[in-house]
Amino acid sequence: MNKERIAVIGAGGHAKVVASTLIAAGHEVVGFYDDDLQKRGTHIFGIPVIGPVGELNSDNFSHAIIGIGENEVRKRLVEKLNLNWITIIHPYAYVHPEVYLGVGTVVCAGAIVQPYSRIGSHVIINTKSSIDHDCCVEDYVHLALSHLAGGATANEGAFIALGSIVFPKVTIGAWATVSAGSVAMKDVMPNSVVAGVPARAIKEANLN
Repeated sequence: MNKERIAVIGAGGHAKVVASTLIAAGHEVVGFYDDDLQKRGTHIFGIPVIGPVGELNSDNFSHAIIGIGENEVRKRLVEKLNLNWITIIHPYAYVHPEVYLGVGTVVCAGAIVQPYSRIGSHVIINTKSSIDHDCCVEDYVHLALSHLAGGATANEGAFIALGSIVFPKVTIGAWATVSAGSVAMKDVMPNSVVAGVPARAIKEANLN
């Protein structure tokens, strides 16, 4: 693998995980960009927080990645910025060769992605999350120590929270949330929030 010079957008907790993943994979992190001006001049792993996102200068790096956990924020930044996005897999993750990963996606340490799954762009497959065979994960999804069983689908922007499980062939609608510790045994409507075992709606979908 070629060593790339990478800018990380964001300088919070998830940015630290993204940077550590980049470093573990042999890349160089040149700096962090965050709109919280109080972070300017601070350091993460000895690497500077250079300034706000508006000061990004692509002459200083070859690729960028977004180190922000909020799905809506990642989408807004991608639509605003014209950058070369890198896809990154931690060396302690397992991604089967017959898996498609979109640009800007992060596969963190301990994560597993099984064959014939298709993962969109700017997805977070967080620490020890697992995706079984033949799953479809669309853009801007975040899996946080959660599991998608075989043939499950997570539509754009869905958040599969800590310790949750999605049953085989179940679809999680766009921008829906499966709350921590929940088990989704049937399809979840877009924009809704479900919780419990089995998961039931605690916030109904707003389709207006």
